[in-house]
Order: sequence, then C-alpha cells, then structure tokens
Amino acid sequence: MEVFLARQPIFTLEKKIFGYELLFRLGLENAFPDVDGNAATSTLVSNIFFPFDFNEILGGKPGLINFTEKLILQKIPLLLSKDHFIIEVLEDIEPNENVISALSLFCEKGFTIALDDFVYHKKFLPMIELCKIIKFDLRAMPLDGLFDIVKQIKSDYKITLLAEKVETYEEFDQAEEMGFELFQGYFFSKPEVLSTTGISSGQITKLKLINEVGRKELILKNVEKLIKNDAAVSFKLLRFINSAYFNRQNPINTIKDAITYLGTNELRKFISIVVISDLSTKKPNELVRTSIIRARMCERCGTVLNTRFSIDELFTLGLFSLMDAILDCKMEDILEQIVLSEKMETALFGRDKEFKIILNIVKSFEQGNWKNAFFTAISGKSIETKLPEFYFDSVKMANSFF
Repeated sequence: MEVFLARQPIFTLEKKIFGYELLFRLGLENAFPDVDGNAATSTLVSNIFFPFDFNEILGGKPGLINFTEKLILQKIPLLLSKDHFIIEVLEDIEPNENVISALSLFCEKGFTIALDDFVYHKKFLPMIELCKIIKFDLRAMPLDGLFDIVKQIKSDYKITLLAEKVETYEEFDQAEEMGFELFQGYFFSKPEVLSTTGISSGQITKLKLINEVGRKELILKNVEKLIKNDAAVSFKLLRFINSAYFNRQNPINTIKDAITYLGTNELRKFISIVVISDLSTKKPNELVRTSIIRARMCERCGTVLNTRFSIDELFTLGLFSLMDAILDCKMEDILEQIVLSEKMETALFGRDKEFKIILNIVKSFEQGNWKNAFFTAISGKSIETKLPEFYFDSVKMANSFF
C-alpha cells in the first residue's frame, strides 16, 4: 500500500519558511470517503523514517501533524522527535480530563502544541493554556469576524497565531495587521500586484538566456564561458552537482567537468532554474521551490502518461507555470520575451487539455488535495503507484538548489 505524503508551507511575517504541515493519505482507493484518521496518522508515524526521509521532506524545518483524540490518548506523538514535529490537535477533540492530561505530558516532554481550525469557546481554555500556536481557518472564519477573538488571545496569552488558507496577498496583509505571525495557504503562488510598467530590462536579459539555452544546437564552450563569468551561477552549479541529489562519492571541482557530467539536456534545465531563481529575488524562496517541484513532477509524469509533449517540454512547462507570480506580470507579456513553440504557449495559457490534466494532477498532489476528481480517474493506473516516488524525487531535487 502506497503512502501518499505532501507538505503545505507555513510562512513567517517575512515570507520565510517556518515549517510545513504534513498532509497524507493511504493509497488513492482509501483516500475517501471514510478514511480513518487514526489509521492514517499511525501509518505516517510508522513510515516517517521509511520510505520517507523526513529531513528531506521538511528541509530542516518543523513538521505539523494532525492527531486524533485516540492517538493523543495512546501517546503516539511521543514516538516522534520534539525537535522536528509539532502536535496539531484537531478541532473536533473535546478538552476532557484525559485529553488535557495527555497534552500536559507532551508539554512536559518539550513538544509544541498547536490547536487546529480553532473556534473560540471558554471550554477550550485548558487547551489554550497548553498550546503555543493557534490556527484559524480563514475560509471558515473570515478575518472580519476574528478581530475581537484575536485581540483577546493576544492580550491574555503569549501564543503565536497562524492564519490558515490565506489565498491572496491582501488577506496576508490584513492578517498581519491583526496580529497573526504565521501564514499558511497559496497566496505566494499568485501575482502580488500586476506590474503596470512591464518586465524590466534586467529581467528581459535573463529571459533571453533561457532562449539561448533552448536552441537545438547548444555550444557547450560558450555556455561554459558564460557560467564562468558569473560567480553566483558557478557556485550554484557546483553546489547542485555535488548535492545529495546525485549521490556522488567523489566531488566535481570544475565547471567543465560539471557541464560534462550533466549533459546538454540537464544543463538546459539547470540554467532555466537558475534564471528563474534570479528573477524571483523579491519573492519567497518557496515560490521557486514549488516551480522546481512542479517541473520535475511534470517531467516524471511524462514517463508514464501518453502525451504529445516530450519530458523536457513538460519540465519547462511545469517550471514556467508560476512565472506570472514570479514576475507579477500576465503570462501573455512574459511569453512575448521567450521564444516557445505554439503548443508550449497554448499550454502555458491554460488552453491545452492534455497539459491541463497533468498540471492538475501535480498541483493536487503538492497541495494534498486527495479528493480531486483527477485522482479518481487515474485509480488503478501505473501513475497512481508512481506519484509518491515522483513527489519525493521532486522535493529532493528542489532542495538541492537551496
């Protein structure tokens, strides 16, 4: 039985990564409609070290895991490391004597407790006194209705407030003004404010580099010279080639050897990623990380799906799928600066049915949206058992760039 595991980023006020909520389900056929939360979380705990490397999945940041009342009473969280995981108490857990006793024990052992999808009631005061993080679901309780509750909690307790399902930068700003310090949601994957001045000359220069490496005949000597003349790109190339992703026993020390080892196709991908990371210096790193994960997953999906796109084209499409958010520009304006085939442009405009299906599968997996109809459609097919492997490989590749 395959274990499906995804992660959802949690940001600080500075839009840096605080940690990840781990979202998981058993194999797709068990994902709905009646997954037993106890069995699902127990499976994650037993599989956290095998086959998953939690250091790779979490990137050194804390992971938030939902626990049911039964698992809390069984003291299952004690099987985890207090330094790597935060205990999330589900919203339907009543603060009875046994639950409070278990949570108190977790606190004594040094664990951090978070209350998930919190709805304020005085009966939860014993839980509030034990927790360090309270999460509010903005889709269930809009910010306008939380003002008094947030004000009271901030005045009475030293608790970090986390706004969940933040979907726009406007919601991020409003939540920040109200006193929230952590933010979870996909606001970062959308344009912040569409530029009225267009793409800058510096950005156009970088986009032209993507055109250059996209040529059919790539002259490696010219690329080597280009990389050597840019200390930052040289450093990133050597760091990437010597990362755990390639699992090399002997390090590569020269740009020439790195280019030779990668080969033409992988070199094209590397340069495209470097260019995009340089374009997004004012954006959260997670935006580029998500772009890389999408690129690699789209590429890997192309190995098991019948598609008219090559795996290299799918990598590029996945990588560029967030370009509008990276540049705060319309995709139409961006594609005026990049020479792509008509079918690639059609796909990036969202008008290609084939790529739309692939991107929806990838996006649903990255967001842990297991109930997406696309997952039902691929039930029993080879891609169903491959997706967890594809996702972990994609996360590992993205981590190698940071």
